Parts: sequence; C-alpha cells; structure tokens
Amino acid sequence: MKNLNCLAVCLLLFQYGMGQHTIKGVVTDVETHSPLVGATIVMKNTGEGSVTDETGVFTLNSSKTGTVHLEVSYVGYQTQQLVLDIQQDTEIKVPLKSAILLEGVAIRGIRAGESDPFSQKTIDKKALESGYVGQDALFILDQANPSIVAYSESGTGLSNYGQMRLRGIDQTRINITLNGIPLNDMIDQGVFFSNFTDFGNSVESVQVQRGVGSSTNGTASYAGSINFESVQLNDSVASAEMQLMTGSFNTYRASLELKSGLLNEKLAFYSRFTKTSSDGYRFNTGTDAYSFFFSGGYFARDNMVRLTGFTGRSKNGLAYLPVLIDDIRAEPRTNYLSPNDVDDFGQQFLQLQHVKWFDNNFSIHSSLYYGGAGGDFPSGFTDEDGEFAQINFPLFNDHFGLMSVVNYDRADGLIQASGGVHAYVFKRVNEESIIPDVANPYYQDESQKNEISFFGKASLNFNRLSFYGDLQFRYVTLDLRPDEAFLGQEANVPQRSWTFFNPKVGLTYKLNYNVDFYASFGRTGREPTRFDILGAANINTFNLQAVEDENAVRPEFVNNIELGSRINGAKFSLQSNFFWMDFKDEIAPIGAFIPEGFVQLRKNIENSYRLGLELDWTWKPIGQLELFGGTTFMQSKVRSFSPDDVEEVFQDVDPVLTPDWAGNFGVSYKPVSDLEVRFNARYMSESFLELTNDPTLILPS
Repeated sequence: MKNLNCLAVCLLLFQYGMGQHTIKGVVTDVETHSPLVGATIVMKNTGEGSVTDETGVFTLNSSKTGTVHLEVSYVGYQTQQLVLDIQQDTEIKVPLKSAILLEGVAIRGIRAGESDPFSQKTIDKKALESGYVGQDALFILDQANPSIVAYSESGTGLSNYGQMRLRGIDQTRINITLNGIPLNDMIDQGVFFSNFTDFGNSVESVQVQRGVGSSTNGTASYAGSINFESVQLNDSVASAEMQLMTGSFNTYRASLELKSGLLNEKLAFYSRFTKTSSDGYRFNTGTDAYSFFFSGGYFARDNMVRLTGFTGRSKNGLAYLPVLIDDIRAEPRTNYLSPNDVDDFGQQFLQLQHVKWFDNNFSIHSSLYYGGAGGDFPSGFTDEDGEFAQINFPLFNDHFGLMSVVNYDRADGLIQASGGVHAYVFKRVNEESIIPDVANPYYQDESQKNEISFFGKASLNFNRLSFYGDLQFRYVTLDLRPDEAFLGQEANVPQRSWTFFNPKVGLTYKLNYNVDFYASFGRTGREPTRFDILGAANINTFNLQAVEDENAVRPEFVNNIELGSRINGAKFSLQSNFFWMDFKDEIAPIGAFIPEGFVQLRKNIENSYRLGLELDWTWKPIGQLELFGGTTFMQSKVRSFSPDDVEEVFQDVDPVLTPDWAGNFGVSYKPVSDLEVRFNARYMSESFLELTNDPTLILPS
C-alpha cells in the first residue's frame, strides 16, 4: 500500500511537470521601445503573477495548457489584456501605450519626432508655466525660442494686437495649429491671439519648427510652424484653481480653472474662464477682454472622443501708425490714433476629435472643426468739414474643415510613418460703413477660399542612421467677389487657383544616446493673401485692373537647407543650427502703406535669401541653478529691388524688420521646491523699416 501511494505521487508530479510551460516576455514603451521596469503581469486564470526586471523581462510558469488570460499593467500606461494559447514554452513582446497616448496621437501626425532632421523645440506645460503670467501666446514663445521676435501695439508684451516674426519673416507665413487644426485666418493668413486671451493657460505643450519643417495643415509652413496641444484630460485629477494677477498700467487678470479628473475611468472635463484688462503702455491702447476654453473627452481602451473649443472677445485701443523717433524721445507712449479708435473683435473654435488604436502599431486620428471670427475695426479721420469721423471696417469669417491622419510605427522602430488628408472651406465678408450708420454699409464684398491637401511622411531608422522623407500636395482656390454696386461697373475677377508640391528629405546620425547630427532640405510654396492682391482694404476702381490680373502678385517659394547638432545631457543641452533660405518671388513689403494705413504694400521680389546660425542652450552648473538662452546671427539680402514708379534699382538691401542679431538670456534658481526666482533679458539689433534701407528709417537696437 505504501508503494502504491508513492507511485501515485510520482505520477502526479510527472503529469504536473509535463504540463508546466514557461511564459517569458518583455514589456516596453510602444513609442520609445525602452523597457518598462516593474511592470506587473498577472495570470487571471490562476492569480499567479510576475514583475519585470531591469531589462523589462518577466517569466511565468503555467501549469495550465490551452487558453491563458494575462493582464499586463504599469503605472501611467494603459493596461493590456492578452489571450494566449499555451501548448509549449512561449515568448512574447508586450508594448504598452502611455495612458495619455490617445490624446498625444492627435498631434503625432504633424509634429516632428525628436530625432527628425529639423530645427525644432518642444516646450512642455511645466516649462510654459514657469514664464507665464497671462500674456498672449506669442509673447511666451519669444522668451523660449531663438529667431522669434514678438511685439504688441500697446507696448506691454501682454495683449492687444501682437505681431511675431520668425527669422525676420512675418506672421502670415508661419503655420499655427491647435491639435493639428489651423488657427490662421486662411485669407489674410495671420493669427490674432488677442481675440482669445489667456490661451497659453490651456496648452499642454507647443512645438516650434523653424524653417520649412515637416508637413502640417493649413497655411504653408514657410518661415516655420507652431503647433499647440490643448490641455490633456485623462491624466488629471479633480481640481479647481484661481489665478489673480495685477501689473503696471492698470493691468488686471482673473482666471478660474475647473478639472473633473477622470470619472469612472472614462470621462474627463476641463474649463477655464478669464477676464483681462489693461491700459496699455502707449496712450489709448487699452485692452478689455474675456475668454472661455473648454474640453471634454470619453476614453476607452482603444478609442478617444474629445470635444475642444474656445471663444473670446477683445476691445483693443489701436496704435498701428508708425511714430517719429523724435516724438518717441519726447514721449515714449506717443500714439497718433484717436482714443475713439477701439476695435471689438471675437473668435470661436470648435473641434470634434476621434482617435482609434487598431493595434500597438497602427492608429488613426480624425477631426471635424469650425472656426469663426468677426467684429468692428474703426479708423478715424478728419472729414472735409474739419470734423472727426470714422470708417468701420468690419469683417466676418466662417471656417469649416475636416482632417484625418493615419500613423504607423513598426514594433522594432525600423519604420515610422504618417499620412493624412485635410480639406476646408473658408468664407469671408468684408464691409465698410460710416460710423454710426454701421447697419448700412456702403461697401460689401465676399471671398471664399477652398483647399484640399495630402501628405505622407516616413522615417527609416537603423542603429545610428535615420532617413526621413516627406511630400505634401496642396490645391488651393481663392474666389474674390467685388461689390459691383460700389464699383459702378461690372468686374471680371477670375477665380485664382494654385497647386503646390512641397518635398522634404533629410537624415539624422546618432553619435550616441545624447548627441546627434542632422541635415535636411525642404521646399515649399505659398499663395498671396487678400491684402497682397488688393493692395487696399477693398476692391475699387484704382486697383481693379491689378485684381483682375492673376499674375499681378505671384506665389512665393523657398528652398531651405538646415544643418545642425543636438546635445542632450543631464547638466547641459545645446542645439546648434545653420540655415540657408533661398527665396523665389518673395512677397515683401515695398515701403509704402495701403491707403487705409493698416499694412505696407507688398510685391514680388525676384531673388532674396536668409542665412544664419541659431543656438539654443541650457546649463545647470550646480544644484537648482539653471542658465538658459538662445541666440541668432543672420545675414539677409534682397538681391535687387526697384520701387514702383521709380527708375532707381537697389542692390543687396536688407529686408524689413530683419535684425542681424537677436537673443535671449535667463537665469532660474529654486531655493526650495515650491519657489522659483527667474530673470530674463532679450536683445535685438537694429533693423530697417523700409526696403530702400533709408538710414533715417531704422528701428533702433
């Protein structure tokens, strides 16, 4: 009997040994492919579990043959459920997606990867907040990026109409998006952040690409592109925050933020309301503004649906006329415009997004969106009786669009690819009326711009060397419909259409984990704006012939070479970048202003170029002390230029508002974890105010 019991035990042990199989696997980050240390693996059938080691590897022994259910989890990542058919020893790979990756996919297609061969900088929320006091978004960017110079009509660097120049190129040639959706006014191609103040408070991150960069949606990325990512929802906790700010010149801001956190692991909401007011530094340049930003999302394991929107309105005192340097010296706050010239503009934005992960390598992001803007823009003058009068130049925009982007990332990182389509209809009404009879405009025209574009981009990544390719196709039409009653005659204004093929190629060589070198070539073309074509605020008998001529103002093109290196260490980081931008038919300001005085007249310049060196660095010499800065040295020339109605030809002149030197420097110190003391300084060398380079018309350093 004793021998029989021993035999039974031996048979059971033999059967157990024969049925036991080993499951060995590695858990990695789906984006970076780096191992995740301490990930938990649980066999739900039996409750047995394991934890990954320092290489991301785990081992499980299964006494069960057949179907096994595994649950793999890691803090900050989405839990993955696996169903395995176990008949023998098994090895698996488990790439996990970040818990916030579903939201990150919304910008994956149009942002450059950290190793892509472009001069770029991505600023996260923590870095944005360190220098943020409620200023419009463009004034945040010029503190953190070389080659960006921003300024406002009010002179405060807080709000009111702001302008931004990148490598000396104006804001209408900078592509600006939120979650991949264009913020640019498609017909004038600018962005007016003063219409939706405190926007920077609702931004998770922003990437600035200088030069042609990678393909994006909307206005051509000509000088560069700026992509904002709205505040993320599914990594937040329930909270409320109030910000109160005051400053010189009666500046006040109050802001209230509410976050729901993730409810039932699926829903999250965010909202912020802000009220801002300021007298402005220059006389009669006050701002009275409000804004409301909201976002709400539904998050499943492989799906996200998110609604994001904002609305804002601002009343701004105007100060767009240039001021004589002698008057500035006598009174720096001089403003020639009337205190009655106060605009009243608003802007709205609404985006419905859907993100779907099909597997760990393949995802798709689609969006429907609407953008709108409109309001009054008064301009004062003295009438024939010597009395003060005002013309109102209201405009109204409606912008409808859709986009879809597919992303593919091979598990081993060899191939990363994206492709997408974007289409929109942009409608504009421009009016003119004599105040106070604004309900009966004496002039009204309509414009409509349509676009469909496609892009495909891919990188092939070997051990040290990566190759990048990117091709964008844009087909654009612009229909200008004049007010024939105002003209007193019929007009024959053709529908303009343009086709652009914008290629980019490049390579990146990784010397080691902290150092890489890159080189890229890109070419892009850009259509003229409504102001470029009209040379005025309206279509009248003086400019009708030019408006009817499709070739009066031609598209402009740029060939762009970028060469650079990136060093990213624990104590020191440096990006150095050399660029060459060679322009064909650049649309440049020629000195004279349009009759209404808003902007300078513009015309095609056959040949011009910009070349320079950009440095962007951070150094942490000791403890909590950090030094940071950026510097640009640039040489820019218009090879030949002849003003209208003048026989003289000017050779090798400097472009308008393009300084040779621009830079910023900062020091940050944290004496304790919750306190930071920061000092910032900026410098810009002198630049010319018009294209003949008249030495009496210089913006001082």
